[in-house]
Amino acid sequence: MNSVRPYIIRENIIKATRQFFYDSNFHEVIPQVLNTALPLEANLYPFSTTWKTRTGDKKLYLPLSPERSIKRMLSQGIGNCFALAKSFRNLEQEGSQHLPEFLMLEWYRKQADYTDIMIDAEQLLSFINEHLSNTLEIEPIRYHERIIDLDKKWKIYSLNELFKTYADINLKDIIEDDELLFSVAKKRGYIIEDATWGEVYDQLFVNEIESELPSEPLFLIDFPSRVSPLCKQKKNEPYFAERFELYIAGIEIGNGNTENTDYNYVRKTFETESLKTKMPIDEEFLNSLNKMNDSTYAGIGMGIDRLAMLFSNESTIQSIEPSGSDYYV
Repeated sequence: MNSVRPYIIRENIIKATRQFFYDSNFHEVIPQVLNTALPLEANLYPFSTTWKTRTGDKKLYLPLSPERSIKRMLSQGIGNCFALAKSFRNLEQEGSQHLPEFLMLEWYRKQADYTDIMIDAEQLLSFINEHLSNTLEIEPIRYHERIIDLDKKWKIYSLNELFKTYADINLKDIIEDDELLFSVAKKRGYIIEDATWGEVYDQLFVNEIESELPSEPLFLIDFPSRVSPLCKQKKNEPYFAERFELYIAGIEIGNGNTENTDYNYVRKTFETESLKTKMPIDEEFLNSLNKMNDSTYAGIGMGIDRLAMLFSNESTIQSIEPSGSDYYV
């Protein structure tokens, strides 16, 4: 890292974030780092370690996100809460936006849905922007020569409409027809051999849709339910999830949703992933969901390091985390 400025910017983002949530009467959760099991999601792989005890060795896992600890607190009645914590992901791709460890912000609201969290996200980033302007004189955000205006009303884009516009594909059709998805992907030159539906869909999304997104802050909605198992399904369109992703300057900053607290549905998802990964099913997480089933919850995970990239006009996430460059030597 050539300068400590990106690190100072991240420090102030953290200060502003905590102040925003404290002012909103949210509780802060301090997530545990060593876990006996984790929520199982497709294409997310944890680091593991061994706890050596007098009675034998025990396998423990580093958290993929703060979610597990937060859900436990929600199930115990803590109410609205947030966490700022290091998260760890194995088999993470190398690149300018990825590290095996990173700083994640998560927050959850009770009796809320994903549209409430979208409002939170706009207000939080506006608060952070004002804080940085007052303390470090950073205004406006200028990322790769593009001015990012956080004060304009953020647009909402439906993935269903984007697929029609940029890929000439009806998203509902490929959600319900596996053969159609694979046929479309093959014609476009994507790798389909031994790939799952989700892996093929991701190729289309990244190359046909994500690359076309404008630089302005925006929300993407209408993600397929089949790649969003921990998200509540839309009532009148169950093939879509109550989920959004937040993008700024083409970079995914956050992933939010209305929580799926259907114990049986989530258990089946975990059982499928457990067969693939040979990892234990997180019974504690499932029990937490079961206790939350009488209320509606919504939340989001947001990358603090990526936010710091934007505000400091840095091209790589390694510039934000002082130890990050060591991974790629």
